[in-house]
Amino acid sequence: MNPDYSGAAAGFGIGFFIIAIVIYLAILALMVWVSYLIMRTAVKNGVKLAMQETGQQFGPAGYRPPVPPQSYPGPPAR
Repeated sequence: MNPDYSGAAAGFGIGFFIIAIVIYLAILALMVWVSYLIMRTAVKNGVKLAMQETGQQFGPAGYRPPVPPQSYPGPPAR
């Protein structure tokens, strides 16, 4: 019995490599998503801190009535 192995992974089969690639891509996608959430939170907190330091309000400040439209002054006087 002398099986001819052409490579170190010859006994695994193609299904193993497909599952391994799917798991690898899932872990990579999870890392990118978690990094995005961390960066989004950091930017939001940084903007909030900068606006507090300058005295501006962060986010909506409640209901504000709309500004009335400016009326046209009319024709010039003669």
